[in-house]
Amino acid sequence: MKLFIYATIFLSFFLTGCQSTNTIYIVRHAEKSTEPANDPHLSIEGKLRAEVLKFLLKDKNIKAIFSTERARNVETATPLSGLINIPIQYYGNDTLPAFLQRAVNLKKNSLIVGHSNTTVTMINSFDLPHTITNIADDDYDNMFIIKVKKGKAIKIYERVYGAVSPHVK
Repeated sequence: MKLFIYATIFLSFFLTGCQSTNTIYIVRHAEKSTEPANDPHLSIEGKLRAEVLKFLLKDKNIKAIFSTERARNVETATPLSGLINIPIQYYGNDTLPAFLQRAVNLKKNSLIVGHSNTTVTMINSFDLPHTITNIADDDYDNMFIIKVKKGKAIKIYERVYGAVSPHVK
């Protein structure tokens, strides 16, 4: 009986420790078309990239999905949202610091879909070493993976996903 109690206590501490680490995935929206001019939708290539994103993240235990309300961002997040049945929550670019702190404090694996300029701003705010300081207009393949432990970003990984963008890295 004592062994069972000790095993239960150990497992409880182990699971609690595992829950204190989470991952935030940040991507720029996928390729956009030119129409409508004020809020373009995804192009065919962008729709394909959004599908790739869905398959990359489907088993990552995503519990929150964030996007601006721009069509291209929502359309990038929608395939994953539909597959895992997690609604998209909207954030405003004018509230990035508070929004990011909220995302970190959630302690849940999350996807954030941003824009070329806001994605870099978000990455910079974590104060972790990284190499990408600018995202070109034709650059859509970056994925930033931020490891968070006990409410603090501890590591950032830079990856590419889907078709390689035509820009020169």
